[in-house]
Amino acid sequence: MNLGMEDETLEFKKSTGELKEALISICAMLNKHGRGTLYFGVYPNGEVNGQGVTESTLRDISRKIYESITPTITPIIRRVMFNDKAVIEVEFNGEEKPYSCNGIFYIRSADEDRKIPYNDLRKLFEYNNESSWDKKLTNYTFKDIKLDSFDKFYRKATKCGRLKDIGNNPEMVLKRLGLIKDNYLTNACYYLFSSLNPIVLKMAVFATDERYTFLDIRRIKGNIIDLMDEAEDYIKEKIMWKAEIIDMSRVETPEIPLKSLREIICNSFAHARYNTATEHCIEIYPSKISIYNPGTFPIGYTPEDFVKEDLHSVIRNPLILDTLYLSEDVEAFGSGFKNVYAECKKNHVGIDYIMGSLGFSFIFLRHNYFRRNKLNSREEVLKEEEKIILSFLKNQPKSSIGVLSNKMEKSSRTIQRMLNKLKEMGYIRRVGNTRGYWEVTNN
Repeated sequence: MNLGMEDETLEFKKSTGELKEALISICAMLNKHGRGTLYFGVYPNGEVNGQGVTESTLRDISRKIYESITPTITPIIRRVMFNDKAVIEVEFNGEEKPYSCNGIFYIRSADEDRKIPYNDLRKLFEYNNESSWDKKLTNYTFKDIKLDSFDKFYRKATKCGRLKDIGNNPEMVLKRLGLIKDNYLTNACYYLFSSLNPIVLKMAVFATDERYTFLDIRRIKGNIIDLMDEAEDYIKEKIMWKAEIIDMSRVETPEIPLKSLREIICNSFAHARYNTATEHCIEIYPSKISIYNPGTFPIGYTPEDFVKEDLHSVIRNPLILDTLYLSEDVEAFGSGFKNVYAECKKNHVGIDYIMGSLGFSFIFLRHNYFRRNKLNSREEVLKEEEKIILSFLKNQPKSSIGVLSNKMEKSSRTIQRMLNKLKEMGYIRRVGNTRGYWEVTNN
């Protein structure tokens, strides 16, 4: 039996011995057409020769595709029969161009797979707004909108003047913004305003700079509008604030500039990939605050490029970005990073980032933590368990010996001994008696 000729969306491999080459073909077809079909057990001329197929074989192909193709895809892999000969059929699709295979980018030309030149690679980021992912329609309708979330957006957008106040008619406004079409929500509208909680946000505080002991962890669901506020409020609650008396008034200053914090949080939600199961993450460590965006940073660029050069944003979700621009939650034309870097430099806050294969982490360094350790080296003599208790008390000052004992899985006597040591060294002091709390000193 003959399956025809290879073309730009069809590829044949004699066997899974050519799996490495097959992965390149998958990558190339995704970058050219966003879809394709590949068969193992078929000669290049289309003749079916058959292929040994076991459950292990199918799992190995699935694993290799997961490990090699970035962004990740979820192909359909199955055993099919042609004239009593078994072959493996791999069907795949994806909308998150560009795709790479083990870090290299390819594109399909006729039945060949070619490496993509750098200049052509940049073009793959220029999405066609008419076919962009976030403009596609869902099966949800206006009844699935969370009106409180819309009201929050509408008040901000009209107050700042970026959206004309035409009366708070949510359905009309959403239609005018292109977020609802033919009575159905676009993907952008669904993730921005839906009452169905389409996004997961995980937030945690760690006792040390290792992801070992949680002091606090929360996992909540919501839409973009609500979760941006949840993330900001959580960090504001956990970071340090300095109180000063200025002109006879008490002024509290956060260790991280709030405007920069908000910009990075909103940027994360604006540029994320929403067709995967990856979660947004806020991770607070003693020395840093990491904001994880499940959306890769534009290939060939770093945050510094947007600071040093006049570059336009590389937009993944144009409709989401346009909406958040109206409410002043993000800035246009790639200026957000410039503003963040300038403000953090002014406030002596260090910045770092991690560009991973599945996401991007922006990191604020907690300079107050480093300054305190430079001036005071006593902490170096503390044991790891004592540092953990100190961190617990910073975040939960009303913790009792019983609570600490349960969390640390130590006896009450051991906990009391560690508390005594911390008091003697001047790290903590007790305020009040039975209903009092622990105060962690800033020395």
